[in-house]
Amino acid sequence: MEREIKPLTFMVDPSDYDGLRRIMDEHGDSEVPFFGDNENLEEVMVSVAKERIDVTTYQHNGWTRRNVYWRDGTREELFEGKWK
Repeated sequence: MEREIKPLTFMVDPSDYDGLRRIMDEHGDSEVPFFGDNENLEEVMVSVAKERIDVTTYQHNGWTRRNVYWRDGTREELFEGKWK
């Protein structure tokens, strides 16, 4: 018997820390990242752990940006080099 796989949809809103914590609570034990597009139609990879969310954006300008949102409200923005 085959299982139907339904796509998971959620929005990472950096200004909504209650929403970020809810994503951590609901998906923090995920073993694989989630992929999608942001509002600029750039590809993003979202990794969710119990204590943080990492959003890696493959920007149109060729740079890779990683934003980290920690459960305690701390945030980081890192530019990790060019992807193309």
